Amino acid sequence: MMRSRSDAVTLFDILPSLKGITVTRSFDTATWGTPLRTVGVDVVAGDLSLRAESLHRKIAFYLDADGEPVCQSLCPTGVWFPTLVTRITSAVVAHNRVVVYVDAALPLHSALLDVAFPGSHLAGATMVDITVVDLSRHRRTLHAEAPAHLTVTGTIALALSPVIPPRTTDPRHVSRAVIA
Repeated sequence: MMRSRSDAVTLFDILPSLKGITVTRSFDTATWGTPLRTVGVDVVAGDLSLRAESLHRKIAFYLDADGEPVCQSLCPTGVWFPTLVTRITSAVVAHNRVVVYVDAALPLHSALLDVAFPGSHLAGATMVDITVVDLSRHRRTLHAEAPAHLTVTGTIALALSPVIPPRTTDPRHVSRAVIA
């Protein structure tokens, strides 16, 4: 197979005997908001398999601080969860760039800190620009590791950060206007 100069060459292309090895990754709790770890190709929070839970629920869910799933559609608007797990509806991979369409609406004032692909092998993964497009067609981009093979209907976990601090309902912080 002929490669163009723009094609990324991975270590597995150079040394094909490495294709059988297992690659794992670590997750920073400060970024993800809950302790996550890999088990094989899956990502788990406590005993909860994110891939299995995503297949079971078929809708997006957040992870709370204890790693328990919270349904996105039932989540109160004033509550912030840093981890969103949803499904990939479409993916386009070209020229060291991945565009992933997801089956969820990301919080409007949020940024992507990290991404994980539960159920996808990391062997042959490369660092690329990943753009996530939500149901509202809002786009967020980050530079992160993407697996060599993305699966449509696969699971994606997103580490989110608020760009605007959450509003407080504390009456001491409510601004008052004085009319004379």
